[in-house]
Amino acid sequence: MNLIPHYTSAVQVDIAEIGFYFAQRSRAVEDRFYQAVDRSIQFLLKAPRSGERRSYSNPEYAEMRVWQVSGFSNYLIFYRADETTLTVVRVIHGARDYDTMFSE
Repeated sequence: MNLIPHYTSAVQVDIAEIGFYFAQRSRAVEDRFYQAVDRSIQFLLKAPRSGERRSYSNPEYAEMRVWQVSGFSNYLIFYRADETTLTVVRVIHGARDYDTMFSE
């Protein structure tokens, strides 16, 4: 199953902010982070059911799944998949209260 990727505006901000955070410490780590996100999403495009299924009370986030960014296990990719599209909803640090974030 090969899907078309779709990135929400929120995830684009997430990835840029996390990249900026890493860039303040090391350009090499920033580059590795961007590459790891890309590799992880490329994997999910081929195997969208790999992530753990999550249920939230907010219908906008129903049927979402979560997957760790390869090599950056503290960062999680939240996504949904249908027959044609993999929608990447957010990439956030695992210490954040994402259960509350997605239930609102």
